[in-house]
Amino acid sequence: MIPLAHLQRRFCAWLVEPDEDRAAEIAASLGVGPGLVVYQNNYRVALVNALREIHPRAAAWLGDVAFAAAAAQYIDAHPPRHWTIDAYGAGFPAALRDHDPVAADLAAIDRAIGDAFVAADAVPVTAAALADVDWEQAAIRPVPSLALVPIETGADALWLALANDDPVPEPAEAPGMLMVWRQGFEPVMRRADPVETLMLQRSLDGSSFAAICAELATDRDEAEAVNRAGTVLGRWLGENVIARIA
Repeated sequence: MIPLAHLQRRFCAWLVEPDEDRAAEIAASLGVGPGLVVYQNNYRVALVNALREIHPRAAAWLGDVAFAAAAAQYIDAHPPRHWTIDAYGAGFPAALRDHDPVAADLAAIDRAIGDAFVAADAVPVTAAALADVDWEQAAIRPVPSLALVPIETGADALWLALANDDPVPEPAEAPGMLMVWRQGFEPVMRRADPVETLMLQRSLDGSSFAAICAELATDRDEAEAVNRAGTVLGRWLGENVIARIA
């Protein structure tokens, strides 16, 4: 009799094996009939459907056939490693880059929007809380839902059109950085300019506001750098981007 643990390992190996000949060898070693293939079909269909649900705009852009083909290729190369299906497909947007750069950007936005929706709650800082801040030491802590998403195309405008059933614009090369976060219960996004991008990257790394201003001042007047940083900070306060300044 085959030990249960050995049987389970062989079954899992067969389930994720993309090579048909190798899969047939493993199946034969399990000593079961042709009905076993139903599990392999269900496994792949379930993962394709999960990727489609997580990346709906990318799926809509590619179409069912092309999306299913790209998903199947990704599934064969990247079997699940986590206990929850929500974590599956983190590398899928990057894997789409060779298929379609627009689809890759759409998928990255899809995933960031989904992550923002389920991110931890935080009470945003208000302007009234800034009175006692020591700006020499203080660091900006963005809300947990915030993510920076680099894109190579105008997929952000395309994503919004697909989400709202609006006329779909012609995608163009428009590299940039998207801010994605949640306002209340609603995920939102917009493009960040280079100064915002630097400030957010440094803030996420834990740099102080003073250090950020000093870095901005390397290629502009110090007063201009502080004024620019303050303008960005004011915008973030209005958009509920900041969770804490301390």
